[in-house]
Amino acid sequence: MSESVLIVDEIASRRDELSRALEAEGFAVIKSDSASAAVRDIWENRFVVVLISSVLSDTRSQALSDQLMQMAPEIETLIYAKGDADHKLARHAAKIRDGEIAA
Repeated sequence: MSESVLIVDEIASRRDELSRALEAEGFAVIKSDSASAAVRDIWENRFVVVLISSVLSDTRSQALSDQLMQMAPEIETLIYAKGDADHKLARHAAKIRDGEIAA
């Protein structure tokens, strides 16, 4: 069974691109288009890593990260910027999954 990750990004094309890179690293991917959807997804699924866009219109990215870590402290969160390379983010998530590094 693959480990699951959550992508929180309002831009569908960015979610899809990052999803493909994460799937190539062996992850099952759930995509959320808002902070409120991400909170719902945390209650409904188990994740190893949550990747959060640095730009969200309904909350600050760090506030969402803090909230998710309170809800599920075992989950690592990563806030990423528009210019971050998908394959590097996916590789970083894989290293977290594999216990090589912390977020």
